[in-house]
Parts: sequence; C-alpha cells; structure tokens
Amino acid sequence: MGTTLRFALLVFVMVVATLQMVNGMFALAPWEDKAILCKFAAGFDPNGRMVDAMRLDLRGVEELKDCVPASAALTDLPGVAGAVLVLLSAAVLYLWLPRWKARRGRVITVDEADPSGELRAELMRLVATARLRTVPAFVVAPASLDAGAEAFGRAGRHTVCLHGGLLPARRGGADSRAGFHAVVLHELAHLRNRDVDVAYAVTALWRVFVALVVVPYTVLYGGSFVAAQFFGAFYGADAVFWPAGRAGLLRAVASALFMVFLVVLARADTLRHRELYADADAVALGADHQVWHRARDRRPSRMLPHYLLGAWSWLTALWSTHPSWSVRRRSLADPAALFSLGTEQMFLTGWSALVSAHTLSALWGTTTATWATAVPTAVLVTVAAWRSLAYAEHRGLRGPDGLRSGLALGLGLACGELMTGITSGAGWLPEHPEVLLVLLASAVLFTLWTVACARLRLRTLGGASLRTAIWLPLLASCLLAAAGLNWWLRFGFLYLAGDILTHGGLQQQVIQAFPGPWSEHTAELDWFTATMPQAAMLGTNALFLGATAVLWGYPLALWRWRARVYGPAGGLRSAVTAGLLGGVACLAGVAVVMARMHTWQPPLGAPNGAFSLLYLWWAATAIWAGVVLTGAVVAVGARHRRLLRALVAAGVAQSVAVVGQFALGSVDGCLGPLRTMGHSCHWLPSASWLFSQSLAGLVLSSVVGAALLAAVVRGAVGAVRLWTSAGQPRPATATPSTPVPPSRTRSLAVLSGLVLLIAVAAFGPTAVASQQSAAAQTPSAMSPPPLPRASERIRTFQLLAWFKVSGQRSILQLTKDYGGFRKQLDEMVQAANSRPRDMVRFDSKRLRRTCAALTKDATAARRLAIPDHDLQGPWSSWLDATVDAGRRCVDLVDSDRNNPTENDAMLNGLFQGYSQSTKAVGPVVREVQAAARFWPRWIHLNKG
Repeated sequence: MGTTLRFALLVFVMVVATLQMVNGMFALAPWEDKAILCKFAAGFDPNGRMVDAMRLDLRGVEELKDCVPASAALTDLPGVAGAVLVLLSAAVLYLWLPRWKARRGRVITVDEADPSGELRAELMRLVATARLRTVPAFVVAPASLDAGAEAFGRAGRHTVCLHGGLLPARRGGADSRAGFHAVVLHELAHLRNRDVDVAYAVTALWRVFVALVVVPYTVLYGGSFVAAQFFGAFYGADAVFWPAGRAGLLRAVASALFMVFLVVLARADTLRHRELYADADAVALGADHQVWHRARDRRPSRMLPHYLLGAWSWLTALWSTHPSWSVRRRSLADPAALFSLGTEQMFLTGWSALVSAHTLSALWGTTTATWATAVPTAVLVTVAAWRSLAYAEHRGLRGPDGLRSGLALGLGLACGELMTGITSGAGWLPEHPEVLLVLLASAVLFTLWTVACARLRLRTLGGASLRTAIWLPLLASCLLAAAGLNWWLRFGFLYLAGDILTHGGLQQQVIQAFPGPWSEHTAELDWFTATMPQAAMLGTNALFLGATAVLWGYPLALWRWRARVYGPAGGLRSAVTAGLLGGVACLAGVAVVMARMHTWQPPLGAPNGAFSLLYLWWAATAIWAGVVLTGAVVAVGARHRRLLRALVAAGVAQSVAVVGQFALGSVDGCLGPLRTMGHSCHWLPSASWLFSQSLAGLVLSSVVGAALLAAVVRGAVGAVRLWTSAGQPRPATATPSTPVPPSRTRSLAVLSGLVLLIAVAAFGPTAVASQQSAAAQTPSAMSPPPLPRASERIRTFQLLAWFKVSGQRSILQLTKDYGGFRKQLDEMVQAANSRPRDMVRFDSKRLRRTCAALTKDATAARRLAIPDHDLQGPWSSWLDATVDAGRRCVDLVDSDRNNPTENDAMLNGLFQGYSQSTKAVGPVVREVQAAARFWPRWIHLNKG
C-alpha cells in the first residue's frame, strides 16, 4: 500500500508537470502577441508591483473580455495534448521494455541453462512456496556474473531473469543454497506484491517525460535566457519585456531542474522502499535472514579523503535505487521504515500539491483543482499516519507525532508556491513572503490533527479492522485538505502580493454604502476591509463550514466514544469546561463592546449603517479574541492531547458565544447601559437572528485560528521542555498517560485573563482611533491609491497597445459616424439657404441610424480606457457627451415629436460632440504617432 501510494504520487507529479511545462513552452509563441497587447492596453506594467497587476485584472476583466481573441481559450490544449502524447509514448515504451530485456542473445531459457530439469523443478517449488497465482517465465542471463536476479515484464506476462553468477550457488553448500533461495524468493515477492508492473510503468513514464518534456523545456527556456541576456535575440528582449522576463525565465528553468531533482530522489526512494518490502516478504516466505547478515556493502573508493567518505556515502544512498545491506538488515530487524512516510516524500507531496493545484486551476477551475489535488494528498498523509501508528501500537511504542512530517509538508507547499511565481511578478520573491508561514502552519496543523485523531481512534478500535475504521478519517482529512486548499487557491495566495481588496477601493465602497463618521474610526475601517470580507466569504462557504465542524466535532465524537467505552475521560471534561468558561469570556467581551457602542448610539430614525457595521466588527473581534485565547490557554495548560483539547475548547467557546450573543441581541433594548441596536424594551429574536447569522459567519474561522495558535504553542512548549530537561534524569514516578485535571483556581485565572485581554482588545483600538483628529484623515487618504506611473517607454507602449486593440477602431468608427452627421447637417444648411425654414426636414430614419451608431460606438469605446491620465480626461468627456447626445437623439426620433426647441437642443448636443472630437482625438493621434517611432516592430507584427 505504501509503495503503491508513492508510485501514484510520482505519476501524478509527472502528468501535471507535463501540462504545466508544455503550456509554458507554447506561452512563448509569437501568436500570443494579441493577449499581451490587451494587457498592456489596460495599463499593465511588467516592471510594476504584482498587486497593481492583480488590481488591474480585477478591474479590467470585462474590459479585456472583448479584447482577447477567442483562440486564447484554447491555449491550454497543448498541455492536454502533450500529456496524452507522453502517456501514449510511455505505454509503448512499457510494452517494449520487456521485449528488449528478454531479447535473444541476452538471455537463454532455463532448459537451455540446465537440460536436466533440476533447476526448473526447484524454481517451481519456490513458486509454490510464494503462492503465486500465475507462474512467471524463467530465463538466465549468462553474461551477468553477479549472484543476483531481476523480475520484469507486464501484467500477465512476467519474467524472472537469473544472473549467471547465481546458478553455481544452487550447487554449493548450505549457505550458498540459502542465498539462492533468498534471491529467488525476493524476486517472487516483487511479483506477489504486484510492484513490478507499477515500477516499470513509472520508469517508462519517467524516461519519456525527460526526453519529450524536460529536455525541450529546459533548452527552450534556457536558450531564451542566454539569447536574451547575452545577444538580445529573444523576441521580448527590450525595455518592456526583458527586465520583467528575466526572473520568470530563470524561475522556469530552476523549477524544471528542481522538479527533476525531486522526482529522481523520490523515484529512488520508492524503488528502495519496494526492495525492503520484498526482503520482508521473502523472509516471511521462508528465506534465511542470515543471508542478509552475511552480505557486505561495497566500500567507498579509497581515493576519497576520509572526511568526504561520509558525504559520499550519503549522496550515493540518496541516488541509489537499491538500499544498502546495512539498511536492509535494520529493516528486517525493525520494519518501522515500511510503515511511515519520510520527510522527502512529504516534501514532494507538498510541492506537487501546490504546483498541481495552480496548474489544474488554470485549466479546469478552482473547484476541480481543489478536489483533484487535495484528495490524493490527504489520502497519502492519512494512510501513512495510520500505518505508522498502527505499527507503533502493535510494538507498544509511542509512534510519530506528525510534527516533522508536517514541517516537511509545509516547506514543500511553500516551495511549490514560490516555484509557480504567480505572485512574484518581475521579482524573485513575492512582496509579502511572510504569508507563506500560513501554508507552513496549516500543514503542521493538518498533520498534527490527522495523527492525533488517528491515535485516538486506534485506541478505541475494539474489534473493528483497520481497513474499515480508516474510511471515516479519510473522509474527514479530505474535507479539511480541500477546504484549506480551496481557500488558498481562491484568496490566500493573493495576499503574497498585498491586500488587493483595500488597494482596490473597498474602503470607498464601504463608506458609500454605510455612511457615517468613518473619519473617527479609520483604524477599524482598515482592519475591517482587510479581514471581514475574507471572514464573511468563508462563513458562507459550505465546504469551509463543514471542515470547521469536522475540525473540532470529529475529535469530540472520538473522545466521547472513548469515554463511553473506557469510562469517564478527564481530558474531555476539562476541555469542555474550559470551552464553557471561554464562551463566558467571549460574552463578557461582547458586553464590553456593547457598553462602549452605547455611548455614541445614533438616535431613533437616524442613519445607523456605519454604527451597525462597527458593532458587528467589534463583536466579532471580541469573540475571535476569546476563542483564540481559549485555545491557546488550553494548549499551554494541558499536558497531553494539547491540540485536540484546544480545538474542543475553542469550538465549545465559539458555540456558547454565538448563542449567548443571540440571546443578548433579542433583548437588546432592555439592557440599559448595554443597549446598542434597540431603543425600547422588546423581545426581537428575528432581528437578533439576522445579526447573529452575519456574526456566526465572521467568527466561524476563529476555531481555525485557535487551532493554528495551539499548534504553535504545542511546538514551542515541546521545544522549551526538551531544552530545559536536557541532561536531567526523568523521575521514575512520572506517569504521562494520566491527565492532570485543572484546578478551580487555574480555571478562574484563565477566565479572568480572557476577560482582561478582551476588554483591552475592545477598548484599546477604539480609544486610539477616537483620539485621531479628523483633519489628519484627508479625503485623499480614504481614496484608493492610483496605479504607479510607469516609465516613459512603457507608457508609450501601453498607448500604442490601446490604439491597436481598441483606439484605432473606435476613432475610425466615431469619425465615420460624425462624418455622416456632418453631411446631414451640411445638407440641411444648403436646403435652408434655398427653401423656407419650415420646409427644412431631417431624414428621421437616417438620423436615427447615425445617432444609434454614435451611441453604440461610443459605448464600446468607453470599455477600455486610455492608459494615460492626461489623454483619458478629454477622451472620456467626449465619449460621455456623444453617448448622451446619441441617446437623446434616438429617444426624440422614436417619440415622433416635432418640437423645435427639443430639435434644436438635440442638434446642438450632437454638434457639441462633433466639435469636441478634435480636442479629444487630436492629442491621442499625435501621441500615438510619437509612440509608433519607439515601437516600429510591434506596428509591423500587429498591423491591421
């Protein structure tokens, strides 16, 4: 099972890497120019900050939808086609490899090697001992002089090849015959474990992947870098593309080489793992384990200095596909390594999970990418944890705690995110790499939770089998992993570039939607816009809601079941008690918030949008602080199962706080100095329910925050205890399995500390914010920061790109439309000079077509603004005037009214729009002509 999971991980990594790398190769193709121009036309600066580029994407999604050609949606097809080609080629190689190994001239049949038939008879006895369903073919390789063998072939047609040096051992002494039997049983164990098919399939896939994907990718990107850096031959090697593309090209090459390095190490580790399994099965089938003790490892070359021998042995062990004899002997004595997942595999799991998730998200959307990546990752970690703990329980050992594996998983996740370079832009690192600590802490929390729940479930296993009992933990782990990965793919990774919502003008939207004295509460507004939208989206996400419930509800159910089977559990009782006290502390914090908000409650009938929003924010803050501190205090005070106790306590505290706040809100008007939203004493559960629903969504993720903090506390306390107890003998009377219930004094101290901290959290920022002068908060401080001004060369390219994808067409169409209007106007003037005024008439149908065309073309031109603030002002005013005049004209013509005053006003509006066209279009054309002198090649590539 462990070997199969490792092979499955390798296959998944190579297939997803094929998708990414093939698409990456096609992304360098020149036919991507139109998509590049569209981004520059919207104001993209490749040398700017990544957060500005993301703001531009959020703002310009609709603007760019009509700009980017429909063929851009097919850019992911090369990756899919490449993956299919690689898989088909690997299948062909998989079928061909056994034929090559069994080719005539390399091997002979067993009957040819031993005409007497004694060798075949002995081999048949060993096949019967191995209890194989099908008998493999046996051949001999006379040219191989070592005393070994190998099994190869494909499903249903396996072959065991005996090396020429092994045959004399069958006729030797007892030790030699035992060695012969051990070697053959080892190879038959490979067939019995069905790892030969998988091993050769992965080997074929690996060779094809390297030949068809890795080598071309490295040559293309590496060659592009060399050509651009030293010869300026890359098609984007200029002041716009190359400074921004240098980091991306090097990151792509480094990512490919690093991925190859990881897969090579993981493949070698997996092949070594299958050898250890075959050793154990061979001994179980009757092989003499003394054969392994008599074998000796080859000594390192004596040409190496003595201080390099250890490093050389370590390196060769990493790359070798067969374990050393010393490792094999240790594995036979204690097969713990067969039931655990090493840090290398955990690192590869994390790295492949993030790279695969981003790749599949770009191909098929976030939801598909989440489940396709989270499920195999969670299954791999959970099965490894259960196997390791089950073996430890069987041997009476403590077993792993998951901390080292969690750190390796988290480092792999962080490394995979960095290697994607999605939020790095033109730099080597994202602007806020500290956000990667969230990945690290989440991975540690996931593994600690998985191991802790597995240990608790194994101790209540009873008569249930492992295969039956593991299904529910697998579902729970998959749900947790999917929720966490889904959040990261949708929102979390964006914070590596910065706070996009705040920079994107969310504060202005809040101020407009909820008017109030925001100048006195700027601190709350900053925190509100940075955190509340995320919390609100998580609170309404069914996946995250279920994961949060599982996070503390599943261990609570396991603990309750254990208490029912084995009697009262003091740990569960103390965790629930601490949770109840924490919930009371949260309500105390909410009461403090209500008392503070009561001092500036708006009068009845006055607008209270800002007041209600601030009350919701501070109530959620109080509950957040109480829940997180409850988890932290419980984690510090507990001696065992710190994480599970903290989770249960935090979940209970949150539930008590939300229910208690609903009760307080239902009688809000009757609370006197705590009256906040009500103005008279009434029982209003419906209004309180609406508020509590919003509050429950905001504080839902507080349990996750408590869990993360508890995981940190657990690691810190363990490190401190390890440091302080170093060198000191452990007392013989220590009984770590007996939990120590907290005393009443400790519980009261915890409650007092929580109330004090929540009160400080409730009063502190409000007092600071109220002391800030309104004059210091100017309107410009409230407005979203404008995009940084690009360099002159990039601004000219942005203008040229806008002209090519939108501006040229808009200018030509609007000029043509106004030309038609001018022609009609000239005809009317000529008619007026030859006929009386009351005899002059416009052709209404013709005029309506002209006005409708002006409205349509001006509206289309407004979709993509000029990426130059000086030109955009007159251009935007002209387009607005044109749209207004065109709509009035169409409405007037459709109404069939013949009012001279309205007709004159309509014609005057059209004429003013015609008059403004020179002031709006002239500067644009002149600037475009100047930009064309900077970029003649792009004019040539994209003309027409």
